[in-house]
Amino acid sequence: MRRGGLLLLASVAFVLFATGVSSAATVTFGANLARTPDNAATCVSPQVQLIVQSPTCTVESTNVATGESGFPPIGEGIVSRVRVRVGPTTGPMQIVLEEALRQDNPFEPGRPNYACCTLAAASPVFTPAANAITTVPVNFRVLQAIRPDENGFYIDQHLALSVLDPTVPIPASRSPSASMGAWYPAWGSIGEQKVGPAGSFVGADLLINADWDPAPGTGGNSPLRLPRQIRSLRNDVAFIPLVCQFNRACVGRLLLQSRRGPQAAARASGRAGASAKKKGGRRTLTYAKVRFRVPAGKRKAVRAKLKGRVKRLLRKRGRTRVWANVRMRGASVGSAKLTVKRGGKKSKR
Repeated sequence: MRRGGLLLLASVAFVLFATGVSSAATVTFGANLARTPDNAATCVSPQVQLIVQSPTCTVESTNVATGESGFPPIGEGIVSRVRVRVGPTTGPMQIVLEEALRQDNPFEPGRPNYACCTLAAASPVFTPAANAITTVPVNFRVLQAIRPDENGFYIDQHLALSVLDPTVPIPASRSPSASMGAWYPAWGSIGEQKVGPAGSFVGADLLINADWDPAPGTGGNSPLRLPRQIRSLRNDVAFIPLVCQFNRACVGRLLLQSRRGPQAAARASGRAGASAKKKGGRRTLTYAKVRFRVPAGKRKAVRAKLKGRVKRLLRKRGRTRVWANVRMRGASVGSAKLTVKRGGKKSKR
């Protein structure tokens, strides 16, 4: 397979975590920067370099429990800002955009064929502030393909970080559910190709995240599609059909509330029907909440027990409007306004 040169195609165990919810607005993806940068390994540490000794490296990570990674939302978008958190020791670094090709493997589902990688873009070299979060402005047009090309390959572009000083720790936070891959030496010129990653070590989240917006004219693509209308059934239970448009399972929490998130979803209390205060004393009512897990590319209806004011409105008016506030692993919060109707046998889109 050629794409700007020969790429080695191998069947590897690979988990994609492209994150994001509503692409109508900016989506932040990547690591939770509230984590402590407590990793002490550098590019020359034995657990990073297994074969070749090089003073520089490029690293990326995936957390299988939380979904934190450098993979952007599905679709075509613009990454405008990347944030890096480092500890007390700092030095020159660079944000890079890697491009790979993946192909579904019907013989081993979950282990796609993967051709990696080409350097698609890079920021100027910068030195982040010690013990702080540094914002790096970039203008990367990134693609996580929804459909394969004529050869069955999906384009997969994702972020990584080059550390350009052998004495500087890789800015990462130790975590038992995370793994990190390392290239060495670090990426050089645009269009360069590497096979790998060439080294790896477990237990660390790379502390970078980024802001993504839909590319102009594309409209973006929402990983989780919500219905426009739902019906409450017997015993005030609503069936809500969800469609996962991710290339991984959609896992998270759905809250039916009186106000739009993300503040409403983030501040929802532990009991349905309770409220959270907002500026000016305004309150957010929570009518129902449910956790969901929808397989990649599949449709699944979840049950939500309606409580509080929404039940009274349905009995009085027969319908009412609510906000569906969604929280997903490794993603920012998305919202959509739904109509809830009384009665009926099936959920209706």
